[in-house]
Amino acid sequence: MAALALSVALLLAAPFVGRATAEPAPALAGLTTIGVDVALHPSQESLSSDELKHRIEARLRAAAPGLTLDPASSTRLRLTVLVRPYNATALRGFWLPFSGTYGIGPVRLSVERTATVASVSTPLLVSVWQAERQAAGPWRESPAEIVKLLDQALSDFLDAYRR
Repeated sequence: MAALALSVALLLAAPFVGRATAEPAPALAGLTTIGVDVALHPSQESLSSDELKHRIEARLRAAAPGLTLDPASSTRLRLTVLVRPYNATALRGFWLPFSGTYGIGPVRLSVERTATVASVSTPLLVSVWQAERQAAGPWRESPAEIVKLLDQALSDFLDAYRR
């Protein structure tokens, strides 16, 4: 009975899924100033936080001229890269094309804004938008994959910002 109820609920919600993606992102409405933060897993020695931050800022300047970059802004565009190396022994049980080291983990881009909650005396920093991609491939190719996934997430952000 519960499975039937769940199926009916999903069927009823299905027509609204396409519309939700076409509507403006209300959490990004009125966004005019933003700061950029980058958190990079320490194992990523061939990439630097500064390099990724400059890449994000350059893309924002080119694609969103109405958005001002301000390091002191309370609204933050945060990139979190948690791609770490895993050797084939740690991944035993999974089919792997070679027995080397793999880079696996999320690349997450999020927008954080302050929000006021009636029962809390100070404003809270809350995530109002995010895009996450999963990196999975040979460790030596992780830097290029991270940059590719960052570019995809930035495209998603810019699409949501423009709506």
